[in-house]
Amino acid sequence: MTIAEMHSTIDLLLDKADAPWFNPTEKDNYLNLAQIEFVETRYTQFEAIEKRREELLPLVKKVTYTGVNIINLTSISEFLYVLSLQAYITDSCVPTGTRIEPIHPIQLDDFAGAERDPWNKTTDENIGYTQYNDGAGNNTLEVHSTNVPSSVDMFYLKRPVDVSITVPTNSELPVSTHEEIVNIAVRKMMMTIQDQNYQVQMNEIQQQGQ
Repeated sequence: MTIAEMHSTIDLLLDKADAPWFNPTEKDNYLNLAQIEFVETRYTQFEAIEKRREELLPLVKKVTYTGVNIINLTSISEFLYVLSLQAYITDSCVPTGTRIEPIHPIQLDDFAGAERDPWNKTTDENIGYTQYNDGAGNNTLEVHSTNVPSSVDMFYLKRPVDVSITVPTNSELPVSTHEEIVNIAVRKMMMTIQDQNYQVQMNEIQQQGQ
């Protein structure tokens, strides 16, 4: 759907429910809230279900950092969630001179204990990362290894671009998701006015998400 078609579908669903009228700016706001809710509910199933991966594929981005082990996530304005990381480690024993190692997440309450355990301690062969706020307002990701990797690839899920009817901006999510996003937006609208048709709309959304 185009943004105009999304607005028209919202009007149609609200008219059928005999709900109050919402202006174009309000519709955009609810559609953008609906996009975020859609992404967040799909994120946990991203790698587990092919359909979910395809739904979120336009939002998957990759960024490469060279010669650093600390990444300022706040500096990525569109950042939502880390999907995976991999490190490039200098190694003269491999033909290319560099090998690729996966970087696994480490729970903060496990980190200190793991570093004292020679079998679980982070090394260039067992690379991990932690996330925290640096106290200056920046959400930070730190890579832990014996040496700072020559480079790190981070795959992450970004925020969907806000839709807008004023400056025509369509949803960047696949067309197959648009009907559900509209239904989520209408559900949110009905919820604000405590409309009796809210539960009907909620049931339809749950059926689409299966």
